[in-house]
Amino acid sequence: MTDDNKRANIAAELGRCDESLRAGTVLLDAGLLHDAESRLYYAAYHAAVALLLTQGLEPRSHTGVANLLGLHFVKTGRLDPGDARLFARLQKYRIEADYSAEFVVTRDAIEEDVAACRAFIERARAAIAVLLP
Repeated sequence: MTDDNKRANIAAELGRCDESLRAGTVLLDAGLLHDAESRLYYAAYHAAVALLLTQGLEPRSHTGVANLLGLHFVKTGRLDPGDARLFARLQKYRIEADYSAEFVVTRDAIEEDVAACRAFIERARAAIAVLLP
């Protein structure tokens, strides 16, 4: 992957990140809580993929994203372990929200997840700015 391709792919992932975050907040405002929770995961997912692309890593699965994020960013100290826990929690909630009729989610919980997701995205963007000046 050339530097130009890498930058273009990172920009595309960050664009998808922003779109998913925006969709999550729109869905939350509309009272569609399960769908909002799902979109928040995808916002974090696209931010994480953008981070991984800075290292030339192209994960092939959602599990791969989580594993590579932990290995290349948390274990190296570039991200806090809390970021990996947040990503794992959002991933679990996305699966539950999409597939489990018993999954209960509240507006307050999603509002907390929105704030946590926004903070994660800001940290990811800051790391990307350092890694790709």
